[in-house]
Amino acid sequence: MALHEFEFPSANGRDVIQGWLTTPTVAPRAVVQVIHGLGEHSRRYLHLTSTLVDAGIAVVADDHAGHGRTAMQSGIWADAGDLAGDVVVADELTLQALTRRVLPGVPYVLFGHSWGSMIARVMAADPAAHLSGLILGGIAAQMRGIEHSIDRPALAELATGDERADPVPERFVGQLFDGFLDRCGPDAGPTAWVALDADVVADHGRDPFNNFGAPMSARFLQGFVDVYDRAGRVSFYAALPAELPVLILAGEQDPVGNFGEGAFHVANRLRGTGHDDVRTRVFPGVRHEVHNEPSTRAEAEREILDLVLRAAAAD
Repeated sequence: MALHEFEFPSANGRDVIQGWLTTPTVAPRAVVQVIHGLGEHSRRYLHLTSTLVDAGIAVVADDHAGHGRTAMQSGIWADAGDLAGDVVVADELTLQALTRRVLPGVPYVLFGHSWGSMIARVMAADPAAHLSGLILGGIAAQMRGIEHSIDRPALAELATGDERADPVPERFVGQLFDGFLDRCGPDAGPTAWVALDADVVADHGRDPFNNFGAPMSARFLQGFVDVYDRAGRVSFYAALPAELPVLILAGEQDPVGNFGEGAFHVANRLRGTGHDDVRTRVFPGVRHEVHNEPSTRAEAEREILDLVLRAAAAD
């Protein structure tokens, strides 16, 4: 196993994105680009990375602007600059280009979790991506907060004003996460929706690279909404290559994906637009991080590995 470190300038003109490519001891059968979620970082996928590398698959990931090691270097959390939605997608395309220089001609698969599932969909619809497979974990779809609760006109005004880099008022954060704790019980902590397993939730909370509670800037939250909207547009389904294999993973009790219904919604829309190679797996009883839940991690990894190997063989 070899580790390549990447540093490259973010599209925001401010940050230096921190990334890592892990390669197996043999010539890689494929590359999986892991795109992490909101308020976390790429090395929370260490178990999945190890599983894939052991199977002869390279894994590349970075910490987005305002997140993880990138934020630790810049000192700026939960902000990606102006036009934040465009920034995070452009940075992932840059990481892909850098990876292809190291591993030219190797089949390429995206795995995006949560916010990353939104970024991955936008990226996958870009003709420059040239993917062999797309995996959407903890899929963000039919989110009540974005689709029904958030005050979009007021947010847009804040996100383009002189104070756009300042923390967004707390009411917008409450609107974004509307309903997230509805099924978590009366004594649930603020991030109980992350996982059913209490140890996973506790680990998420004490990880210094996460900083999930860092105040989001107004422009960052607007960028988050923008990427969500782009991932759900008709244009995404039209632009995604019809032959691309897609895997969708979700937890039945995950509010980010409307408690499993969002996964089926996206899958049905893909089927309806001529995408016949779509597999959907909604795990009963669990919440957001099906790749980290002890009861589902092995099965989630098997699903991911199966898709990657099948995509690599077909390429």
